[in-house]
Formats: sequence, C-alpha cells, structure tokens
Amino acid sequence: MKRITQLFLSVVIFLSAALPVFASQPTFAETVEVFHHVMESHLSKPNENQLVQGALKYVSTLADEEKQVKLLYSTSDGTIGDLKRRLEEWERKPGLDATTLNRWAIEGMLESLDDPHSVFFTVDELRLFQSSVENEFVGFGFRLRLQNGAFIIRKIIPESPAAASELQRGDQIIGVDDISLQEKSFEEAYAYLRGEEGSEALLRIYRASEKRELQVPLKRAMLTLPEAEGKLFDNEPIGYIRLETFGSDGAYQIRDQLAAFDRSGKPLKGLILDLRDNGGGYLTAARDIASLFMEEGLLMYTTNRNGVEVETWVRNGNSIGIPVRILVNGGSASASELLAGSLRDHEIAKLVGTKTYGKGSAQQVIPLSEGDALKLTLNEYFTPKHTVVNHVGLTPDILVEDDAAQVIEALQSLGVKSWKLGDQDGDTVVNGVSFPTVHPLFKEDAKGLQIRSAVLTHLLDQEASEEEYVLLAPYLEAHKNLSLAKETDGTFTLLYTQN
Repeated sequence: MKRITQLFLSVVIFLSAALPVFASQPTFAETVEVFHHVMESHLSKPNENQLVQGALKYVSTLADEEKQVKLLYSTSDGTIGDLKRRLEEWERKPGLDATTLNRWAIEGMLESLDDPHSVFFTVDELRLFQSSVENEFVGFGFRLRLQNGAFIIRKIIPESPAAASELQRGDQIIGVDDISLQEKSFEEAYAYLRGEEGSEALLRIYRASEKRELQVPLKRAMLTLPEAEGKLFDNEPIGYIRLETFGSDGAYQIRDQLAAFDRSGKPLKGLILDLRDNGGGYLTAARDIASLFMEEGLLMYTTNRNGVEVETWVRNGNSIGIPVRILVNGGSASASELLAGSLRDHEIAKLVGTKTYGKGSAQQVIPLSEGDALKLTLNEYFTPKHTVVNHVGLTPDILVEDDAAQVIEALQSLGVKSWKLGDQDGDTVVNGVSFPTVHPLFKEDAKGLQIRSAVLTHLLDQEASEEEYVLLAPYLEAHKNLSLAKETDGTFTLLYTQN
C-alpha cells in the first residue's frame, strides 16, 4: 500500500494501515473522544448542547425500538458530563451494554450534524472501505448508478455472485434484507450493501422492463478489479480511459494506459476520461492524476471552519497536450468533481454528461482509543476559479442525458465524423469501445427495427424525439450516409459518416 495523506475526498474514505487496538479504556471513552473531535474540528462548528441532545435522543429512540427499553433524559442535559452520566445509568438497564450505548451515542452526535460524510467506523468497517476504494472488495459483484433517486445496476462483474444470479443490468435495488434504500445517499446504500465475505443478504429488486419486484438472495465474495482501464477508439486515434475509483494505484494505471496509447504508433488527437459513477477516493490520487494532464497549476482551494483558505498545487507534472473530454453524471462525486473542476478551470478539459453529485467537502479519518475510527468533515473545497461544489455539483459544458449519447457528443466535439455503433453482450459499442448502458441500442418488434432515439438524434444532430425508441427505416431512407449491417451473429451495426 502506497503512503497516503490524512486528508481524503470521497464517499469511501479510510486509513491505509490497520488501526491499532489499545488496552481496555474507561467505559464510553470513545464517546468522549468523538465529542471533543467534533467540537474542535467539524466544519459546521456545532455546540455542546446540540451534540449531547442528539446523542441522548438517538440512544433513547433505538433502545425503545430495538430493545423495548424506555430511557428518560432531560432537555437540560447539555454537557458531555451529563451525557456520560446518562450512559452509565442506562448501562445498568436490562438488555443494554456499554458497547451498544457507545456506538448509539456516537451515531446520535454525528446525526445531529446533518452531515452524511461524517461517520463512525469499526475496524472491520474501515477495512471494507479500504478494500473498496482500492477496487479490492467484498461484495455481490455489481456497480450501481444513482439515477433519479434510484440505485440502478449499471454493470455486473463477470464471475461474481451477481453474474451467477438472475440480476440484470438496469435492475433497481430497492432494499437489502429489511432495509429500504429509498431516499438513501450513496454512502448509506453502500453501508447496507457491504458485509463480510460469505455473508448472505436478500436483495429486493424492481425490474422496470417487466414491471415487477423480485427477491434475489446473494452471498458476498472477494472481488478484485483494476482501477483504470482503457482502449483506443477505431477510426480515429482517440483514447478512452475509464477510472473506477481514486485509489492508490489510479494514477499509475492511467499513466501506464497513456504510455500504451503512445506505443500504438499513432499520436493521440484527443482523450476521453470517464468519471461517471466514480464516487472519489484519495486526495493524493486526484493530485497525481492531475499531474498527468498539467505541468503545474492550482488543484483546489480548501477552507476550514474558521474560513482559513489553503491552496493545493500540482507541481512537476506533464502537459497532456491534447484536448480532453471528461464524462460525468450524478454519481461523479468528491475527487471526481475535484479533478474535473480543476482540469476545466485550467482549460485542459470540457465536461460532458449530467450534473455531478455535489460533494465538495473533505474528511479526515481519526483513530480512536479502542481501535475504531471517526471520519470527520473538516474542510470545504472549491475549484481553482472558486466554483462551489458542495451541495451544488458541476454543470457540464455539454449537457447530455443518455449514456451512449454522452460518448457520441464527446467524440463529436473531438472532431470524429465516422461512426460504427452496435450492441454486444448487453453493451453499447461506439467505434469499437464497449460501454455498459441500462438500455440496449436496438430493439425489434412487430413494427420493425427500432433504435434508441437519444443516440440517433445526437448522432445526426437533430431535434430529440419524445419517444424512447424510434423506427430506424425512415432515417435510413432520409440519410444517404447512414446504413445498417446485419452481422453473422444476428446483431445489427449502424454505420454513419458525417459530411
């Protein structure tokens, strides 16, 4: 594991080394530690009464719901001493113990902050996060997209439990066991989906294509994937790199992919960097990746709770020297937004897609005395031009809703005029590069062969149709440069050359 700094920008943030386990500490020591860390450092500058009352209310509510134990406290309990005394009193109640009360009290304090990115983690939970951001994780074997408030499966990983199940790309996960994922954040959904290797969960699925719900039992398994993968498009020397996470190997893998493009013998005319559904990772990874695109420049500004502004710079980098397009959507968060915003402000890249998630805050992971840890929001960050990201997101330069159409618009903006589009194993293929999409490019029924209208209208630069799919035949008749080929395996390929 490469060395990392303490400051991270992601919805999945963790320490690079295992946390130490110390000797037994006084009861509720971690509650007191978290209280002081939050009071001293959290971006929102909470007051003592807010944290104490938040903890007491949360503990009382959960004790009633989960243990059927009634706990009473006073609205005048407003100090950490009051909180500790109440916890020690409640510890003597039947069915309650210090470990449970400690966690509930900490979670109650953090909930009072109204900050989903400040989280308490056990050692095991941190290790799961560590594996996840390094793309080595225990999971079911699918990747999610947050689309209109719904968690949609955008990709199923080969040779995974999900691949062996009846799950399909495009399925919406509406619940895990008895937990609903409706109105949950990415971070909350991930917390419910994670678990130990070999553990089983019952996923509740809604399949829009069949207008029905189904239940799918799955076991979690250890999965390892590269952080970055790339390929050259056909017809034009334009590179494509997909970055899944900002882990410790992300910059190295992008660097190696750029070197592989150079070895192809054709100088690149442009590059597409795909950050869609990338929830972030390490600050160091974002900075190192930025150094592959610019020699020197401001990466971001950060401000703390006292308004003190600090600059973070990229130095001793390399200019990419070609136009770059960055694909983004509502799942592009944190380090993805940081990198995309910085490269745009330096006029190195343009953004294509939909508005990003809007996580412009930075967290630090703080070890606690009993081996657990606190992930705490300390800073807000801004792009080099002082663009606000937090709770706002980045609006793309080229706004496009459809997944495949986003790729087409990015390529068109890089001067591509020759096209070959098709479906392959559920993916949409654009000029030789496959993209996992929720909807297929073609579908056939009694009316004839139809094509996804958003893709066709962006390809032909025409007014978008209100229909999701349109008959292809009239377009073939109207456009001499548009043709259709049927492959030997029965699939269709659409060919087009712009004038």
